[in-house]
Amino acid sequence: MKRIEIVSLDRVGLIGEISNVIRRLNGDIISHTANVVTHGNTPLSHFRADVRFENASDDAALLRRLHRLKNVRQVKISDV
Repeated sequence: MKRIEIVSLDRVGLIGEISNVIRRLNGDIISHTANVVTHGNTPLSHFRADVRFENASDDAALLRRLHRLKNVRQVKISDV
Protein backbone atom coordinates (compact mmCIF):
# COMPACT_ATOMS: atom_id res chain seq x y z
CA MET A 1 0.00 0.00 0.00
CA LYS A 2 1.16 3.54 -0.77
CA ARG A 3 0.44 6.91 0.81
CA ILE A 4 0.20 9.73 -1.70
CA GLU A 5 0.35 13.37 -0.63
CA ILE A 6 -0.23 16.21 -3.09
CA VAL A 7 -0.07 19.97 -2.59
CA SER A 8 -1.60 22.04 -5.37
CA LEU A 9 -3.28 25.32 -6.07
CA ASP A 10 -6.93 24.58 -5.38
CA ARG A 11 -9.25 24.35 -8.37
CA VAL A 12 -12.43 22.65 -9.52
CA GLY A 13 -11.88 19.08 -10.74
CA LEU A 14 -8.54 18.49 -9.03
CA ILE A 15 -9.66 15.51 -6.91
CA GLY A 16 -11.29 13.89 -9.93
CA GLU A 17 -8.10 14.21 -11.97
CA ILE A 18 -6.00 12.72 -9.16
CA SER A 19 -8.47 9.83 -8.86
CA ASN A 20 -8.30 9.20 -12.61
CA VAL A 21 -4.49 8.97 -12.54
CA ILE A 22 -4.67 6.44 -9.71
CA ARG A 23 -7.42 4.44 -11.45
CA ARG A 24 -5.49 4.27 -14.74
CA LEU A 25 -2.58 2.68 -12.84
CA ASN A 26 -4.97 0.08 -11.35
CA GLY A 27 -5.02 1.70 -7.93
CA ASP A 28 -7.83 1.54 -5.39
CA ILE A 29 -8.18 4.47 -2.97
CA ILE A 30 -8.71 2.96 0.49
CA SER A 31 -9.04 6.29 2.33
CA HIS A 32 -8.39 9.94 1.59
CA THR A 33 -8.59 13.43 3.01
CA ALA A 34 -8.55 16.75 1.24
CA ASN A 35 -8.17 20.14 2.91
CA VAL A 36 -7.88 23.65 1.54
CA VAL A 37 -5.93 26.34 3.37
CA THR A 38 -5.30 29.88 2.29
CA HIS A 39 -1.67 30.97 2.10
CA GLY A 40 -1.77 34.72 1.63
CA ASN A 41 -4.50 35.07 -0.98
CA THR A 42 -3.73 31.69 -2.56
CA PRO A 43 -5.94 28.67 -1.78
CA LEU A 44 -3.78 25.53 -1.50
CA SER A 45 -5.23 22.03 -1.59
CA HIS A 46 -3.59 19.27 0.45
CA PHE A 47 -4.74 15.82 -0.68
CA ARG A 48 -3.67 12.63 1.10
CA ALA A 49 -4.70 9.08 0.15
CA ASP A 50 -3.83 5.51 1.06
CA VAL A 51 -3.87 3.53 -2.17
CA ARG A 52 -3.66 -0.18 -2.89
CA PHE A 53 -2.40 -1.15 -6.35
CA GLU A 54 -3.30 -4.44 -8.10
CA ASN A 55 0.30 -4.91 -9.23
CA ALA A 56 3.53 -3.53 -7.85
CA SER A 57 3.26 0.19 -8.50
CA ASP A 58 5.80 2.11 -10.50
CA ASP A 59 6.40 5.06 -8.17
CA ALA A 60 8.31 7.00 -10.83
CA ALA A 61 5.43 6.73 -13.33
CA LEU A 62 2.87 7.68 -10.69
CA LEU A 63 4.98 10.64 -9.58
CA ARG A 64 5.42 11.81 -13.18
CA ARG A 65 1.70 11.59 -13.98
CA LEU A 66 0.63 13.41 -10.83
CA HIS A 67 3.18 16.19 -11.39
CA ARG A 68 1.71 16.72 -14.88
CA LEU A 69 -1.64 17.76 -13.42
CA LYS A 70 -2.32 21.48 -13.67
CA ASN A 71 -1.07 23.56 -10.71
CA VAL A 72 0.41 20.62 -8.75
CA ARG A 73 3.30 21.94 -6.66
CA GLN A 74 4.45 18.91 -4.66
CA VAL A 75 3.92 15.14 -4.72
CA LYS A 76 5.18 12.67 -2.12
CA ILE A 77 4.76 8.88 -2.32
CA SER A 78 5.66 6.58 0.55
CA ASP A 79 5.06 2.97 1.60
CA VAL A 80 2.50 2.40 4.30
